[in-house]
Amino acid sequence: MQIWIGRLALAGIVSIAASGAAGAVSLSDMKGFESLFGRYGPKGDCAKYPQVVIDAAGFSLDQGQGRVERAPTLEHAITFFGPDYQGDAGAFFPYWTDAGPNPLLVLVNDTGPGSLTVTGHDLGFPGGPPMPPRYQPWLKGSPYAKCTGG
Repeated sequence: MQIWIGRLALAGIVSIAASGAAGAVSLSDMKGFESLFGRYGPKGDCAKYPQVVIDAAGFSLDQGQGRVERAPTLEHAITFFGPDYQGDAGAFFPYWTDAGPNPLLVLVNDTGPGSLTVTGHDLGFPGGPPMPPRYQPWLKGSPYAKCTGG
């Protein structure tokens, strides 16, 4: 019995270590991702809101009429598309707090150049914790497309 428990514990440690290696890395800014900079409108309609803005500081959501909310912390999921992926798509996790669940996953260039998709990550899935109203505007406009000229 003790051998069985020991093997389960070892398997758990290996699993945690492997998931950490395949996880995300924190970013202090978006240097190196300049090709993603710009404003992304809902379904490509850049006269409508909400709009996702990617700039040197990171990700923000412009809901119009001066209502802009920036995600203060950002992580890049380097191996999201697999360890050998060489394409242009990128996966990012914007965070608003250092503790608690990560509500959103932002995929850039996932369906082609200039595309951006926002989905729920740790919240809002069937049977899981609900997505707080604060983050629902990000989901409402998805999918987004990059606005021409910026």
